[in-house]
Amino acid sequence: MNQDTIKKLITELIMSDRMLLVIDSGGAVSEMHARGMTEPEYSGQWATIESRDWHVHLNIATVEGVQFVENSDHGHEVMPKLYYVRLSAADGVTLLRFYFPNPWLDDSEKPTEFQPELLAYFEEFRDRYVGTDGIVFVRRGGGEDRYYADVAGITAEV
Repeated sequence: MNQDTIKKLITELIMSDRMLLVIDSGGAVSEMHARGMTEPEYSGQWATIESRDWHVHLNIATVEGVQFVENSDHGHEVMPKLYYVRLSAADGVTLLRFYFPNPWLDDSEKPTEFQPELLAYFEEFRDRYVGTDGIVFVRRGGGEDRYYADVAGITAEV
C-alpha cells in the first residue's frame, strides 16, 4: 500500500472529528472518540495518533489493506448496519478501525430514525478513496463478503 495515501486517509479521518477509533486484539477492545484530536504526527513509517487522554502508535509499513466496510453482520439489532474503514496487515489481521457516525443513532448514541446525511458522509469518503492504491469497498452481510475495487459497480442498499 502507498504510505502517503494511508497517511492522507488517516489524517482526514482523524481531523473530521466524528470518528470512533477501535483497536481489537481479540481479547480486549479499545474505543476512542476522535473529538478534539490533533493532527496525527508521522515519523518515517510510524504514525502517532494522539488525544488528550490517550495515544496509539501505528506502523504504517504493516498496513497492507484498506477497506471501506458496510457491515450488516454485526449483532446490533438497533443498528441495521455499521460503516467503517478497516486497516489490515498482510495476514488479514485488523490493525485499526475508524467507525463513521451511525445513521441509526443520535448524538447521544441512542436509537433514532435513519439519518441519510450520515450515510452520505460515509459514502463521500468511500467514493474519494475506493479504487485508489488498492483501497476497496466491502459489503458484509448474509454470511458473505462482496468486494468492490471501484465505486462504479456499487448499488445503494439502505
